Amino acid sequence: MQCIKIGAFKSLYKRISCRVSQGSDISPLLFLIYINDITKGSSFHTTLFADDINLHMSNSCFNALQTTVNLEIYKIVHWLRANKLSLNYNKTNFMLLNSHKHNPTSFKVIINNHSIFVEDNLKYLGVLCSFFLFCLVLSFVPH
Repeated sequence: MQCIKIGAFKSLYKRISCRVSQGSDISPLLFLIYINDITKGSSFHTTLFADDINLHMSNSCFNALQTTVNLEIYKIVHWLRANKLSLNYNKTNFMLLNSHKHNPTSFKVIINNHSIFVEDNLKYLGVLCSFFLFCLVLSFVPH
């Protein structure tokens, strides 16, 4: 049983069927063990770091890439649901590299009827990656 207490307010107790306690030294390791098999759920190349998951895919055909990404995202969402995890749509985005033949904003990624937005700048393992004039720029400048 668990409740939330903020100041004088205390919620009702609810039964928690599965969770990883936040704040303990072992929590990151337990979480990584829990989600480790997400890499087997799709054909994305996957990088796991703490609670961040980076999915990578390439294809020389823009339309085939868009179709494949959306199909593989569906597999990831199915894995998340089966493992009682959720996706924060506000923290989910993507970057296209070497898309000089196509407008990156025409690439559509949809997850559960939520449009995922293309970004020119993404933080990847603490490094700011920028797609500027069709080349990747890495920066260690604090942000």
